[in-house]
Amino acid sequence: MYHLKDLHLAIRIADLHSISAAGRELGMTPAAASAALQRLEKLIDCQLFSRSTRSMKLTQEGQVFIETGRQALALLEGANAALADNRGELKGEIRIALPSDLGRNLIRGWLDDFAKQAPDLTLTLFFGDHMSDLINQNLHLALRYGQLEDSNLKRRQLAMTHRVAIASPDYLAKNGIPKHPNELNQHKILILNRGGEPWNKWRFSHKGENYETHVRGNKSSNDGAVIRDWALAGEGIAYKSWLDVAMDVHQGRLVLLFPDQLAEKIPLQLVYLQTDYPRLKIRKTIDFIIERIDAFSRSYPLLTK
Repeated sequence: MYHLKDLHLAIRIADLHSISAAGRELGMTPAAASAALQRLEKLIDCQLFSRSTRSMKLTQEGQVFIETGRQALALLEGANAALADNRGELKGEIRIALPSDLGRNLIRGWLDDFAKQAPDLTLTLFFGDHMSDLINQNLHLALRYGQLEDSNLKRRQLAMTHRVAIASPDYLAKNGIPKHPNELNQHKILILNRGGEPWNKWRFSHKGENYETHVRGNKSSNDGAVIRDWALAGEGIAYKSWLDVAMDVHQGRLVLLFPDQLAEKIPLQLVYLQTDYPRLKIRKTIDFIIERIDAFSRSYPLLTK
């Protein structure tokens, strides 16, 4: 009989189309992962994948085996989770994708506190500002700004927050304070690049009407934490979620620009697979993050004056 770890590996190879990627995720070398797959195929007397130099594709028999194996593994994991839930135990792994800036500077520390309260829980965190594929990345939760289109995911709204233009006092002392967003192109601009596209249309509002200002960047990055670091270092003006910079503005490290021109708020949401939510560890993690976001928002309200 084959090991459940080998079945799990085969399922992740099918999801990721790569032996090495699946092996890395499970802490195995490419050679060990390849040997485990060959061992599994020999035991079940079936070639699961047609191999090429670029990817792994399921054979027809492989599709049947993987889908059945996926269901069986889900049942076993569900049984273990049900026992843990019944005992009120927080144990196992939680894999969470977080926005780069908010995740590193706030939520990671909160989750460290959460993990201390549940020593049998294993946290695996992924940071980045791109949208995450929960299934392919084997994620339980993803925290994201904005409206999300995938209807197969469940959502839990954490907050509604403005996007704001900010700069450091040092930058403004050297370069002057823009009075209106239409003056932004007279300044150095820091642009977030998301999914290969520069986020260079900044939204503002005047008398209830939203409008966009097209900006040209002097520096850009696909990492929101880098954009904030540049702003703090006086490198230019950035456009950030208020939650990302609220503490910096309250403590004087950054200055909020155009407080009378703020566009509509955007949601900060936790997304997850519908099948994951009943599990105690998922519910407790969501409740904990909501509690911390609420407390932070009360401590650092938007400064509009």
